[in-house]
Amino acid sequence: MKQKNYNPFLILAAGCCILSACSKMDEYKKFTGDKEISYTGKADSVIAYSGKNRINLSWLRSSDPKVAKTRIYWKNRTDSVEVPLNNSVPGSRRLNAIINNLPEGSYNFELFNFDNLGNTSVVSRVSGVAYGATFQQSLLNRGIESFYARQFNIGYNAAVQWFASAEKSIGVEVSYMDSAGVTRKVIGDPKLSSTHLPKYDERNPISYRTMFLPDSTAIDTFYTAAASKTVNTLLPNQVHIKNPGNPFIAEKMVGRWGTLADWITTTPVKNHDGGVGGIDNLNTSTQRLLSFEFWGTPAIVNGKVYQTGSLPAGSYRLVVTTENINNNLENSYISVAKGSILPDVANISQSVVNLKFINNMSNKDLTLSFTLTQFELISLGVVSTMQQVNESSLRIRSFKLFKD
Repeated sequence: MKQKNYNPFLILAAGCCILSACSKMDEYKKFTGDKEISYTGKADSVIAYSGKNRINLSWLRSSDPKVAKTRIYWKNRTDSVEVPLNNSVPGSRRLNAIINNLPEGSYNFELFNFDNLGNTSVVSRVSGVAYGATFQQSLLNRGIESFYARQFNIGYNAAVQWFASAEKSIGVEVSYMDSAGVTRKVIGDPKLSSTHLPKYDERNPISYRTMFLPDSTAIDTFYTAAASKTVNTLLPNQVHIKNPGNPFIAEKMVGRWGTLADWITTTPVKNHDGGVGGIDNLNTSTQRLLSFEFWGTPAIVNGKVYQTGSLPAGSYRLVVTTENINNNLENSYISVAKGSILPDVANISQSVVNLKFINNMSNKDLTLSFTLTQFELISLGVVSTMQQVNESSLRIRSFKLFKD
């Protein structure tokens, strides 16, 4: 038999390691009371929802059945709150705690789960924001561009026309009295430029306030101070038409010529530089007339400039004020027609009412009267063909619509 030899230095080193490990275990027992450390399951997937002087914390219920409560610390652990597990919504995987009475500012939270023996989890951290008076004072009401009681383009409803909405706005709350004396509220969409007020009683002003969410997690809506607005004054019985003229508003200008805002302008009318037409500055910066012109330009065949809207049954007058007519117009008509488009020149008799432009109509108020027996979709405007008499033009100052 071969005898094995052991290195005495290796044996000595191994003994020292064993003694050292035992010594460390003894040190550990000083702090644990000769017991092993037991951690509970931690608060997971923590989310902080901002609010008005408050923050809502939400986290997943631990799968550890021993967890009995969650303790939440903030302000460097000088403030805290406990959430017993049995206070949660039955069956819900998420627990929630709303921290109230917080001064405006940012907060860092630490969450620990505990079992009934006092064993704790590792920490879970989340940051949140409480908003208050400083944010509230920074908010401005959405601006009103115009407010008319009877609008041709909006189903004959009253409607508020807005300027652009602020970035964090989620809408405008509008309160008004209807024709039956009932107070109504509607929410104006921040993405839309107008808000309809069905059955609005124009004898009473509206009240409106703009709504804001400070961020995407917010649980509270902030409101501006309420403001009031009365309807813009029109002539008696007048129905509002968008961009009615005197002067007309341009959507686009290329030098003297442009395209009308709020009116439908067909391609044959856009026969000027850059593909624009329908509005003429007439070499000034303010006059801006609705126009058709065949004057060293491509001819116009069934060119149309019109608007479409709805009107209830009743008797109406459309008053068109002209500026000037140059040379002999071939076939140019004012037309009021049922439906969403004006008829062509060849079918002008299909109009509810029409009037042909002739030379002696410069600087005139031209009136077209018509009656509707029921609520109708109506188009009104001008249709023109200019292809034989080069150097022809037609310019209009304004349109006004009245319900008699």
